[in-house]
Amino acid sequence: MPVYVDISRCIGCRSCEVACKRVHGGKGHVNVHMAGDHASVPVFCHHCEEATCTMACFTGALYKDGERTAFDVEKCTGCGLCRLACPFGVVWSDKIAHKCDLCAGRETPTCILSCPANALSTDFELASRRARTRAAMAAAHGGRR
Repeated sequence: MPVYVDISRCIGCRSCEVACKRVHGGKGHVNVHMAGDHASVPVFCHHCEEATCTMACFTGALYKDGERTAFDVEKCTGCGLCRLACPFGVVWSDKIAHKCDLCAGRETPTCILSCPANALSTDFELASRRARTRAAMAAAHGGRR
């Protein structure tokens, strides 16, 4: 159950970053990257089906828990192998690793609830519909938006 981002809706307000830091004791697990003045993209763990970070973690601190890639801070040695193994660069470390946990124990991740632009969702079908609509509109306008 990864979080899907509709970058055409993201307004770069960083509400998702602030909310994540608030619920995780000051250590956020999402970063909003700005692409010039034109786009902003929240970046966080994709909770990959075949998570290479879990394969690189020799202590078992990172592991699959159903669809979620979970993290046990007590087992982390801070070696950084998970950070190197993540193809998306969304496992961070500053002494110990940290990554998006989909707000474990909550029905909906806080980043989604805090987004005023409704750019974040765990609904794959909704994300797919939005992407198809955006692609169709771009094609209808000769590749321009």
